[in-house]
Amino acid sequence: MKNKLLLTSALASGLLAGSAAIAQTTITGDMALVYSALKKDTAAGLGSTRGGGRETQLNIANKGKLNNGMDYAAGFSLEFDGTGIGNTWGTETASISNENVYVDLISGNTTFTVGVDHIQRGYNGAIPQVFHITEAMTAAGSAVTYVIGAATSESFGAGITQKIPQAGLSLSAYYAPRSRDTGANDVGALNASLGSNSSYEIGLAGVDTFGIKGLTTSYFYNTADKGVSASAGDIKGTSYGVGYSFGQFAFGVDKFINENAKGVPTTTFQVMGDASLATTNKHETTRIGATFAVDKDLTLGLVRSKTDVTGIATTTNNTETVKAVQIGYNLGPVAVQATYATFDNLVGATGSVMDDNGKLGQIRLTTKFYLF
Repeated sequence: MKNKLLLTSALASGLLAGSAAIAQTTITGDMALVYSALKKDTAAGLGSTRGGGRETQLNIANKGKLNNGMDYAAGFSLEFDGTGIGNTWGTETASISNENVYVDLISGNTTFTVGVDHIQRGYNGAIPQVFHITEAMTAAGSAVTYVIGAATSESFGAGITQKIPQAGLSLSAYYAPRSRDTGANDVGALNASLGSNSSYEIGLAGVDTFGIKGLTTSYFYNTADKGVSASAGDIKGTSYGVGYSFGQFAFGVDKFINENAKGVPTTTFQVMGDASLATTNKHETTRIGATFAVDKDLTLGLVRSKTDVTGIATTTNNTETVKAVQIGYNLGPVAVQATYATFDNLVGATGSVMDDNGKLGQIRLTTKFYLF
């Protein structure tokens, strides 16, 4: 062990000494403080809740040259979401270090990536929004989801991205040896009871695509074999969309298809395609969004989503609709954003009556930090 430590220390010293003159390190951060209010009319009666939310993130990034002349980039983020009251997302300790962890080896327009939550992905879709409300709706019980299928790109894995400058596109392929696993410690501790099959994802995304200024395109697909034989089928996720901006206006449409997946995990790690999915489960969400920039500081937005659900035995109405109005105002270093959303026929949870209606309001304060 002593020799191992000595060798490791020497290697580390060499890396630090050799890279100090050619590397550039930056530290940035951001913070969001949120007030939310939710009112739901369910079969059990009228209910409401309200409270604060927060998210702070610290980003450390490094870039420079390798000794073979290739470029590289590396970094990680520390995200603090808070645990709140009755949190069902697992402890904050488990979620701090699984954000944007990566090493990129870059040769021209080709980038090889190893890490977690870094390669390009289509979670935000193609529609314009003042801010992304899907996660808030998911927390409210909506069937709307942005982590589709096997959640491949949020798992530890490796991939390659090829930029196609002539078409304004980036093509990517990514492989995760164990889907939904963000990585164990550095000796790779394994737990067979949490095992899950591998998955892969391909993506194609672009801005100012095909030389058309303001045209945004997005297509992503991932898949993994079902985890157990009792499950109805393999896990698949597909998203695609198109957006266009001109002058002060922007609009877009996209679609998310989630098949035989549990969606966002409710524990630190969740096996996909297990025996609880005994029937085929499919969510298809279509979204339309539009924004209008009144001036350089004020932006207005509209978002509408419709989700069709099949495979939930207790569903009495298989279609959920969400409508939201948004406003954002830029105060320089601080931005103020607000949204008001209504939903009809909430269909996000197996076993619910599926005719829940409700309203969701949010006010957000956001800011960014640039240390150096």
